[in-house]
Amino acid sequence: MQDGAIGRRYARALSLALEGADQATLQQVEAELSAVAALLSEKRGDLREAMLNPSFGANDRKAILEKVADAHNFQVGTRTLLLLLVDKDRIRSLPAVAESFRDEVDARTGRVRAHIATARPLDEGALKALVSALERKVGKAVIPEVEVAPEVISGVQARIGGLVFDATVRSQLNRLQSEFMQ
Repeated sequence: MQDGAIGRRYARALSLALEGADQATLQQVEAELSAVAALLSEKRGDLREAMLNPSFGANDRKAILEKVADAHNFQVGTRTLLLLLVDKDRIRSLPAVAESFRDEVDARTGRVRAHIATARPLDEGALKALVSALERKVGKAVIPEVEVAPEVISGVQARIGGLVFDATVRSQLNRLQSEFMQ
């Protein structure tokens, strides 16, 4: 089974287990999973070494995760999921689980993520204005994920799920080129 399918399955199970949880708890579990997933994704990180190195047994891995959870006061749902992933030898799927759980939390809390590409960094005021305009367009709270992409030349492109708002010079040049070719 691919990591995406595994991630969705475990994230859905965690979401169902946290059915009655308030928004703050959901967001805390999301943040905890994302933080551990980021550590696991580091190329030369100690946690990655401990979790993925076959010389560490399941009990060693669980003990390490328990210490991390204790040190950072993790929610019970986070602890349980991490230990389950070790038991089922699925800990390497944690980044996919964290991403899928983030999507579950977003859906439950009425927010969406916008992948925003700009040629240069946006100042705070421009980003707030863009987020506000996107929120009016989609009718939900928007969490911006900004990427500086020089290939857009100028302007901004925002992707929310399958919806794309493209006001880049690159797209206008591509459109002109295709019109001239016809």
